Amino acid sequence: MGSHRSGTGSRGVARWLIAAVAAVVVIAAVAAAMVWLSGRSEQEGRDAAASCVRGDLAVQVAVAPALVGPLQRVAESFNGSGAVSADYCAKIEVMGIDSPVALNALTGTWDPKLGPVPSLWIPESTVWTARLAAAKPAEVSGQPTSVASSPVVLAVRGSARPGFDGVRWLDLPTRQEQLRIALPTGADADGTYLAAQSVAAAVGRTAGAALSEDAAKSPVVVGSLSRWGKDAPKSTTAGAALEALTRPGDALRAVPVTEQQLAAFARGRGDAVPVAVYPEGPTAAATYPAAVLDREETTDAHDRAAADFVTYLTERGNAKPLAEAGFRVVGQPAPAKTASVEFGTIEPLAPASNGAVISLVETMNRR
Repeated sequence: MGSHRSGTGSRGVARWLIAAVAAVVVIAAVAAAMVWLSGRSEQEGRDAAASCVRGDLAVQVAVAPALVGPLQRVAESFNGSGAVSADYCAKIEVMGIDSPVALNALTGTWDPKLGPVPSLWIPESTVWTARLAAAKPAEVSGQPTSVASSPVVLAVRGSARPGFDGVRWLDLPTRQEQLRIALPTGADADGTYLAAQSVAAAVGRTAGAALSEDAAKSPVVVGSLSRWGKDAPKSTTAGAALEALTRPGDALRAVPVTEQQLAAFARGRGDAVPVAVYPEGPTAAATYPAAVLDREETTDAHDRAAADFVTYLTERGNAKPLAEAGFRVVGQPAPAKTASVEFGTIEPLAPASNGAVISLVETMNRR
């Protein structure tokens, strides 16, 4: 009877296969480690940026006095948002400075008594930024950005209101003896210069288009504005004129101011306040231009942070405090109607060129 051989050994695994598997495992482990280290490095970079590796950076913003309250609220929101500019946590500090004072300091030597040198300036209108750009063009970084607006109106004594029915910007110089409109110049007198733009556009027949420098210097425009100013009742400031309009008298019947300026003045004063009249025709507005300043006393980081704040301010919803203070803001409802200001629809006048703005200011200041 035959028998079968029984084997007790097992077949061996080829050594080359074992080596190949081991190599694959090592390569996979190295690749995984590299991916992990790369991800960790990127995360550490993000964490470092988010934690402001260069610390806090105080950024000064000089603004027209009417903007101080609402912009401080916006600044608080920005400062608490965790925004990072050039590896710094920018901390916006808002300070109110009358625009003529700020202009003199920025075109000359900054007075430390005014506070630290600003990286951003937001005056009432291009009346001020145009003159800074003309005097020191290298110090204005790019084109200023409008953060709000407020059209010019005539603040009219209540008893004189019927005499202004249907009035047009075109009519004002020839009807000055009857209308008795004060035309102050100075710190709070942007209304005068904006009214001059509206009158000049009407006289120059621009049909709402931007007034050019040549048109602003034309004999018909200069003559009309000079005649209007020559016959104007005397008044030192717009604030003084508004106060005069609340008291008995008839020598002064109106003064041009912005909507927001009149609404703020009238708040809490009862019925004895001037009312806004909107002359017919394209109407200029204060545009509150935010000008990033490029000065020797500030750094690129300050400039970047200032620009980031302007971007934040113009993003939808962030400028709500300005709308609540009576300014018109893109994306926000118009301010609520009051007894003195309607905040109604106006026919906008395109912003005048810097040269035209400066020419009109000079004409009004020559009186």
